[in-house]
Order: sequence, then C-alpha cells, then structure tokens
Amino acid sequence: MSLKGDFMKLRKQLKNEKGSTIIIFSMVLVMMLGFSALVIDIGNVALHKAKTQSVVDSIALAAAQDLPDTAKATETAQQYAQLNGISPSAIQVTFTNSNNSIRIVADEHVDYFFAKVLNLEGTNVESKSGATKSMEGCAFGYTLFSGDKTIPLIINGAWMDIMGSTHSNSSFIVNGSHLSITGVAEACSSITTNGNWISIGQTLPNSSYIDMPDFSELIKAQAQQAGTAYNGNKTYNGSNLSVDSDMYVNGSVTINGARFSGNGCILAERDVIFNGSNLNQTSGDAVCIYSKTGNIIINGSGAEFDGIVYAPNGSVIFNGSNQTIHGRVVAKSITINGSNLSVIGGMTETNSLPFYGTKLEL
Repeated sequence: MSLKGDFMKLRKQLKNEKGSTIIIFSMVLVMMLGFSALVIDIGNVALHKAKTQSVVDSIALAAAQDLPDTAKATETAQQYAQLNGISPSAIQVTFTNSNNSIRIVADEHVDYFFAKVLNLEGTNVESKSGATKSMEGCAFGYTLFSGDKTIPLIINGAWMDIMGSTHSNSSFIVNGSHLSITGVAEACSSITTNGNWISIGQTLPNSSYIDMPDFSELIKAQAQQAGTAYNGNKTYNGSNLSVDSDMYVNGSVTINGARFSGNGCILAERDVIFNGSNLNQTSGDAVCIYSKTGNIIINGSGAEFDGIVYAPNGSVIFNGSNQTIHGRVVAKSITINGSNLSVIGGMTETNSLPFYGTKLEL
C-alpha cells in the first residue's frame, strides 16, 4: 500500500472518531446541564419549603387563638394562608384535644424551571404544623397565682380545695389541715407545710419567676369604643349584668349580689368589692374582674362565682367561709381569712381574657 493510501485511510478513521466524540461530548454536556439544573431546582424547592413551613407555623399560631371555635379557627387559617400566597384550598385543617389543638397541612406543587430538560415537571411540597391553646408558662396558667417577689403565698385555714396548680414568686406556706392541691405547687423560694391531712400533687421549690401581664390599656380602649367606659365609682345591686363587651370604670367597683354573663372583662382603676355576689356561668360564660391598681375583696359566706379575679398590683382577699370560685385567682398577693374555700380551675374562664397563649407542636 502506498504512503498516500495509508494517509487517506488514517484521515478517514480520525474523521469518523471525531464525529463520535462530538456526539458523546454533546450527550455528556446535556446530562451535566440537566443535573446542574436539577440541583438548582432542588435548591429552589428547599427554599420554598422553608418559607412555606414558616408561614404554616404562623397560620397554626394565629388560628389557635380562636379555639375552641373550630369554624372561626378554620376561617382564620384560610385568611392567613391567602394573605401569605398559599391557596386556601391547599391547606387541610383538623382539630384534636377537645378542639384546643389545631393541625395544619399545606400541600403545594412547585414547578421545575431547568430540570424540564430531563422531562421532570416539578414536585409536591408538604409542610405540617400544629398549635395548642395553652396558658403554660403564664400567670393565668395557674389556678392560684401570687406574683410578689417578697410576700409569700400563705394559706391559713381548713378544708381548702385547689383544683389545679399554684405558683408563688416568693415562698409558699400552708398552715392548717385538710388542704388539697391536685396539681403542682411551685414557689421561687421554699415550700413549707404545717398541719395534717395536706395533699399536694407535686411540689417544685426554687421555680422560675413568672411575670404578670398588663392588658389594661387594651381593655380600656375596647370599652371606650363600645361605649362601656364610665367615670367615677360604679355599683351593681342584684342585677343581671351582661359583659359581652369589655367594661372600664375609672374608679372603684362594688358588686352586691349581681349575676354576670358573657365572656368579657370588667376593669376598675381601683378596688373591686364583692358582697355575697354570684357570677353565674352559663354555656361557657365567664367574666374577668380586673383591678388595675387596687385590691379585690370577696366578703360573705356561701359566695360562689365563675371567672377570673385579677389584681396584678394589689391583693385578692377572701373574707368568709364556704366560698367557691370556678376559675382562677391571680394577684400580687393573696390573703385567705376563713375556711372551706374551693378554687376550681378549668378552661372556659380564660375565654374572658383578651389574649391567649399558644405554642407550636410537632
């Protein structure tokens, strides 16, 4: 074979191999671009999921404020979803824990931008969150709460029943007999019991300090808007008083045998005095009696009422016997003069508060 023939044969072979190399290189390039695009799209999906998770957490916390009203909570969840760019039809809302917990599931489709070169259109992103209506860690999370750092919570007497937990930002002292606390007795200092037949579910001395909130300006503003703000002292005598909207009294309040309904709050700048009163709870109604700077004094035997008594800068004083509170007592200090006192904590009385604690759940 001539030298010229060998050269032509080699040239033809190289030309064929060059064509194959171009094809292989093109295929590899497409694959590399495709995988790079997929990485970019996966990163975009991760960012979308993180953003959606934050939104779903916010939805759960906001909607939990409306519990146990499931219809209102569902409406709030859908509104928050729409405001944050999530279609209301993309979220699923369920309830547990006697309608005091909410569960949110958001399921959205995220389109790929670059990975379509690999015939990948997109993927579904699911974000889950839940929230529970809870006063845990708040002053209103306790049946009996004493907020002063130096004044002990002292229970003197006999036949006392506290259904729930207690907390003292100072020490806790029990003097008497036949005392029952079904929950936890907490104190930032020591816990001392003197007497017989004392039953406490659990004692936790050296607990953390818990502050008391001030929502007086909110109550005052709502009362002024509703036309239920009053100057001077106010007295209620044996009447049926509806507290569907908040009330504000720029003075003291005296309640003589009055019956209350509704889920509002009565705010007095100074003292609140009960004389044989009866706060009547119907269908979950409960009233918060709030003294901004004064004391709340409960006089008389056989007094029974439902709701929350709140004196963050004063004392709640019990004078009498056979008194029953279906609710909570929260004050700077608490004084008990008498016997046969029952404080029965529940859930419905906290509906009278203008705010409610919520916490996220997994």
